[in-house]
Amino acid sequence: MLPDQAAIAAAVRGTRWYDVAVVPSTGSTNADLADGVRAGDEPGRVLIADVQTAGRGRHLRPWSAPAGTQLSISVTVAVPAAAAPRAGWLSLVTGVAAVRAVREETGVEAGLKWPNDVLLSAVPGKRGGKAAGILSELATDPHGGLVAVIGTGLNTTLAAADVPVETATSLLLAGAEDPDRTALAIAYLRHLDAGLTTWASDPAAARSEYLDVCVTVGQRVTVSLPGDETLVGTAVDVDVEGRIVVADDDGLRHVLSAGDVTHLRPART
Repeated sequence: MLPDQAAIAAAVRGTRWYDVAVVPSTGSTNADLADGVRAGDEPGRVLIADVQTAGRGRHLRPWSAPAGTQLSISVTVAVPAAAAPRAGWLSLVTGVAAVRAVREETGVEAGLKWPNDVLLSAVPGKRGGKAAGILSELATDPHGGLVAVIGTGLNTTLAAADVPVETATSLLLAGAEDPDRTALAIAYLRHLDAGLTTWASDPAAARSEYLDVCVTVGQRVTVSLPGDETLVGTAVDVDVEGRIVVADDDGLRHVLSAGDVTHLRPART
């Protein structure tokens, strides 16, 4: 069963999300909304697809799942000129909204691996790991305005046989008995609306909210960099620009943006 378009639209009335559409299938929800931005659509649209045939993650990695097993949702967000230098924070703010929605609707403990991978905690007999990824892109409307297109793919009922990599999971595999995509979409959109307001008006508060759910800070990590370089150290902070700060074993601090990093993983002990 598809997420309930009418129920979602009614529940988010009064937020920035003025248009909600749910479709059985599309190539990429992000690409569809970006095309709409360039054609003149106003920000505030939401597109949910049961299946994406050309979904993408960071570094153009494919992102897909069988029908009915994932909440694939994209939104468009206006980026005011004054906030444009902080546009890199949008995917991090989105990650906070996804974590809060998962916790609220399923009771499964979730956190964020920098920058925006939603991780579910492992409990005995269940499968923890990455359950969602987020991709934020920028598009320009016909008047030169900047609009962010933010896509989130949350694995809801993905079976173990369909998990793409060993480190991935779904809400069902992590212990959620009956993940409701309609309820998850509503909670996510409400939290995202609130988080975007904070991002625009109080960047320090948005950073604090992110650090509250980030599981990477304080962790010893291995960072894969372009050119086959590797950095091992302790993640000590996420700075005001959303970059991870890693202190190596000599105490030197490395400040890395998401674009600088190919992979970041917990270091093997």
